[in-house]
Amino acid sequence: MKTLALGLYAKKSFFALLLVLLLVLNCGIQFVKTQSTNVQYVSSDFVKAVDAAFIEMSDDSEFIDGYRDIGLIFPIPECVNFFGLTEYPYPDKFDFNYKEKVFTMCYQENAGSPRQETHELVAKTLVKLLNKRYKINLNYVVKQLDTRKLGYFKTVKNAVDSGECQVCVASSVKETSRESEVHFQCPYESSSNGFLRSNLDPQIVVNNFKDLNKTGLIVAISAGSIYLSFVPEISAATIVTAPGTQGVLQLIAEGKAHAVLGDINDLMTFKRNPVNNCTNCIVRGFGTTVEMASFTTMNIIQSSASSLVFKGILFLIISLLCIL
Repeated sequence: MKTLALGLYAKKSFFALLLVLLLVLNCGIQFVKTQSTNVQYVSSDFVKAVDAAFIEMSDDSEFIDGYRDIGLIFPIPECVNFFGLTEYPYPDKFDFNYKEKVFTMCYQENAGSPRQETHELVAKTLVKLLNKRYKINLNYVVKQLDTRKLGYFKTVKNAVDSGECQVCVASSVKETSRESEVHFQCPYESSSNGFLRSNLDPQIVVNNFKDLNKTGLIVAISAGSIYLSFVPEISAATIVTAPGTQGVLQLIAEGKAHAVLGDINDLMTFKRNPVNNCTNCIVRGFGTTVEMASFTTMNIIQSSASSLVFKGILFLIISLLCIL
């Protein structure tokens, strides 16, 4: 009888322990759900798959042809040394619930040409490569984000951090301060900083970047962009901002700014288009060549939330089987 009583007591204690574990697991799930309204976590396998796709993208013939057709004047950066590379470093699985969720990519509104065409090409190629590798058929969308309130980088960063989109496909400059805030993939574009000098008030001579540092000169810069970092070097000028590249170039078209700081590809495209009445405008590059890339959130975990829940349930099932 004593042995039986001890056995019953042990079973009751074990079930009590299981109940506690269930409550803890439930609390953990509820905590994740609560936090997910503000922060989106992605698994390392998901990020590795996206990273690998961008390595392959820089070697993909359709992407290379499309890049050239858009008219981008700088070469695609060499992401890795492809000599001797026998396989792209994809993980075994693409950790994304593609059967129930829409794979969402994003970039900024008012991107303008050739930026918008480039972003759409990148999004299309990324989906193609993931589909091919994992033999899936991703349901996807590409969102354009309104950057008027927060500016460019903060808007797109918030989008990947919150889960509004999984990958920002915009050609974001890989700059040191940004690399601590987001997870960049291999760069898919290279370019140069540049300025465009309009035909407004031609008596104000501007031949190089330093000449922009003049009183009476109005310089337009995209809000929240990396080009705002050059403002201290042209502090004598009046700085105005607008949302996106298209927004600042519109100021040039309307005769409201003497110059624009931006990506030289964007500025050359604007200058070449006769509709903009800017064929006599001056475009100059300055500084070093920059590399541009997509990015995902920096909130990366080793296992997806679904796999963690599965492991917890599996543990409970095995435990119950052991005592039956």
